[in-house]
Amino acid sequence: MPTLERAVPICRHLARLWMDSEDITDESARCAGLLVISELMTNAIIHTNSVSITGRLRKTGGWFFVEVQDEGGAVSVPYPRRSDYSNEYGRGLLLVARSVQALGTRLETDGGRTFWARISLTG
Repeated sequence: MPTLERAVPICRHLARLWMDSEDITDESARCAGLLVISELMTNAIIHTNSVSITGRLRKTGGWFFVEVQDEGGAVSVPYPRRSDYSNEYGRGLLLVARSVQALGTRLETDGGRTFWARISLTG
C-alpha cells in the first residue's frame, strides 16, 4: 500500500471487512483493532521513509493479531508519551498500549521493522 495519509482510512475499511469475514463481533476487540491499525499505519507513514507499508491481520484461537511492517529508515522512532494537554501529538501509542494485551516490535532481516499487537477476542 502506498505510504499516503489517505491510506489509513482505507486500511481501517479493509480491517472492518476482514473482521466481518472472520466473525469478530466483540465490539471491544473491533475498536481496539481499528485503533491499532490506524495508529501503527500512521506512525509508519510519519516516522519512516518507507515506500511500501504492509498491514496484516490474523486470528488465532482467542486472539486477534495486528501487524504493520515498514521498510525501515526511521526518521524518528515513535514512543508512548504521557497524556498531557500540552502534547499535540504522541499519545496514540499510549492509547494502543492500554487497549491491547501485548504490544511489540521486531527488526526484519531486510532492515524493516514490524510493530505488532495482540488483542483478546473476549473483551
